[in-house]
Amino acid sequence: MNITVLSIEPASELGTFNTIVLLDREQHQFTMTAETAEASGQTIPLIKGDSHFCKTFRWNQEASVKLYKLVSQFNRGDSLEFPINLGDFEFIKVERFSLKKEVKIAVK
Repeated sequence: MNITVLSIEPASELGTFNTIVLLDREQHQFTMTAETAEASGQTIPLIKGDSHFCKTFRWNQEASVKLYKLVSQFNRGDSLEFPINLGDFEFIKVERFSLKKEVKIAVK
């Protein structure tokens, strides 16, 4: 699946961005949020995607990380020229399986 970022724009709420992405020929809009967290005395920037983003990219973490990095760059004020092609990614659904073994108990 080819992924192209068409735009990243600030939303009405501070630290929130409307991100428009083309997945092959299908356009999607995601709301991304920039936050910070404290770890070992340092402030770390975090980017979070809305539920639509999480559902869309759950099958390819590499693609989601690339998009997180772009939103982080935009949040820092880096100049980005759109559209930005992130590349071709595979989205493979993996069926859930259980490691539990079926146990049969004989009752006498």
